[in-house]
Amino acid sequence: MPRAGSPRRPPLLAVCAILTGALDPAGVVGAGQDAFITPQSELFTNVTVIDGRGGPPRPSSAVLVWGGRIRDIGAQGSVAAPEGTVVVDLSGSYLIPGFIDAHASPQTTEELRALLAAGITGVRDGATSPAAFEQRGRGGFGEDPVPAVYVGGPILDAGSAPRGVALESETAAVAEVERQAADGAGFVSVASGVPPSWLVGIARAARRAEVPLWADRRDGGWLLALRAGSTVASPLISGDSELLPESARASLEALAEAGQVPIQIAWLERLEPQGPDVDRAVTALLSNDSALLPLLASASASRDCPADAATCAPLSNDERSALQAIWPKAEALVQTFHGHGVRLLVGSDAPRTTPWGEGFHSEMRLLVEAGIPPLEVLGMATRNGAIALGQLHERGTIEIGKRADFLVLEANPAADIRNARRISFVVIDGDAWAFDREGHWRRVRFN
Repeated sequence: MPRAGSPRRPPLLAVCAILTGALDPAGVVGAGQDAFITPQSELFTNVTVIDGRGGPPRPSSAVLVWGGRIRDIGAQGSVAAPEGTVVVDLSGSYLIPGFIDAHASPQTTEELRALLAAGITGVRDGATSPAAFEQRGRGGFGEDPVPAVYVGGPILDAGSAPRGVALESETAAVAEVERQAADGAGFVSVASGVPPSWLVGIARAARRAEVPLWADRRDGGWLLALRAGSTVASPLISGDSELLPESARASLEALAEAGQVPIQIAWLERLEPQGPDVDRAVTALLSNDSALLPLLASASASRDCPADAATCAPLSNDERSALQAIWPKAEALVQTFHGHGVRLLVGSDAPRTTPWGEGFHSEMRLLVEAGIPPLEVLGMATRNGAIALGQLHERGTIEIGKRADFLVLEANPAADIRNARRISFVVIDGDAWAFDREGHWRRVRFN
């Protein structure tokens, strides 16, 4: 998938000097003034590496970058660098893979740059309209530094108000899957309007084409789509009556029809997070080797809707109190899926209910609050996202041969997930970028 640009930035002390004006501005190269004629190798030293693979942080490490790739990783002093390599001392800093937002809908360069400012170097656009898909293509956002964008194609839907491409039959849906796959789509998304009877045919077509199938917010939940063969299910708070005790299903359906109580509250009130009905969903996820995209920040955002959220419907004070009181059930449900080894992803749902970039960090915080260790949440935000997008060979972990897409942080995110927001600089394809005093990205040379 082509990238719409690339960012870059220097070690923490140099960054601080640039932002305060202590360095010669001639050392900063503007986004449109690339001064590098040949690939330059850089050795990042004295840094603690969190590689996204689940192991503990590795202090006193060195990472060699050349030609946009990670060429070597090792203990301090053990990495041999080519002559002329620029050595960048990152003492006290932490190096982690760039984040992957598994569910957002950026439409403009400014929105993408906001994601990049939050450390998101890859984003799955899961709600592209047909017009935007044809007009924009994949990654066609100009030359500004932005994350890599992964577009599957117009979401499959049906009915009078489709979210993507309107389909009239299962045959048409299968043909659309084949068309998107032939067009190079990295995944296929199926929306709530697609009749359940079409799901098996759609899933079979996706398997034949070797493209993942994502079930996005299906009416009545995702369990049926998962059984049909969906690769990714979302959200955690699905409203799926099959995850509830049988005795509670009729009352949920009655409340949903009446529309008197928000579905997430009514559903959580009836949920048994460790019950046998949830176990069936765990089995379906594990048997398919499918991933779950919780979107906790999206579900909880209605407690305090952000000003720039697109469709967030604020709750009344009573509803907000009710959701807060019952939220521990959502946390317990996350613990159930995680405890059974279900692969979890991190997605912001921006701009539907969360602001650009901030929703992603809110999601990580909520996962930690649910009882998942920060180090594991970091793996969900990096490695798991790459797996779901078929990009693990390129990004998602700090490994030799992969793209040099990573973040350098001022503090340890494994000790406090909020430190993942303390970004010193971002590296994409080997180029580091910093914000200047005017809030613009500027490429910075280390020598």
